[in-house]
Amino acid sequence: MLVFPQLTTGASAPYPLTKSSIQRTAVNTLSDGSTIVFADPNAAVNAWEMRASVLTTAEWNAIEALFQATSGSWQTFTFLDPTANLLLQSETFGASAWTNGPLLALTTGAVDPLGTTRATQVVNGGGAAESVAQSLNVPGNFMFCLSMWARTDSGSNITLMQTTTGASIGQTFPLSTQWQRISFTGNCGQSTTQVTFAAQLAAGGSVDLFGMQVEAQPAPSDYKQTVDQGGVFAKARFASDQFTVTAQGTDVYDVVVKIIATED
Repeated sequence: MLVFPQLTTGASAPYPLTKSSIQRTAVNTLSDGSTIVFADPNAAVNAWEMRASVLTTAEWNAIEALFQATSGSWQTFTFLDPTANLLLQSETFGASAWTNGPLLALTTGAVDPLGTTRATQVVNGGGAAESVAQSLNVPGNFMFCLSMWARTDSGSNITLMQTTTGASIGQTFPLSTQWQRISFTGNCGQSTTQVTFAAQLAAGGSVDLFGMQVEAQPAPSDYKQTVDQGGVFAKARFASDQFTVTAQGTDVYDVVVKIIATED
């Protein structure tokens, strides 16, 4: 799996970073002089520019190795958008992006911590632990932060988990009747290409959940709602066939990295 490397700090990209979205509008001019204007979503481009400074030798070598493996802009790689929530349908736990335990009952329309009614009540009617889960095609040896809001009226706990082939890690959180944002950061340490992120309820548990988020970094950032597009771009490319890198000193490199993605 070719993927843009995570830095030694656990960040998914060097900063400062600028993200831009380029949209195209098609204009059809008719013979009478009138025009028909419509969006052309297939021509949309996401672009990131990272002005990386003080990279270590190991960090620069990892970026350069990916550049060589893709022959510059020729081949694609996976890029985990540092500005985005990697999950799909971050509030719609009953959507097809989620793989939930068969004995979980989901009821939408609960009051959420933002004062709207986008939270979901989840009840585990089974005799064993069940999970609300989503799998992403991301490296099993990256650091990820999983976060969400949760509350309970029944004294239930919740366990946030990251699972891949060969490893499963997690942390259990006691809940109260008040909304709280909980987070768990971990690294499964496996050379796999898929990780499952889950909120697990014990048998008989009942909790209200809202806004699950996954980021390839050590701590959670502000919540970002997603629908059909998350932050995993599996067909990203380097925007140029060359880099300009400056060695500022021993183990200190500066470089500008530009990445584009024309497909989800």
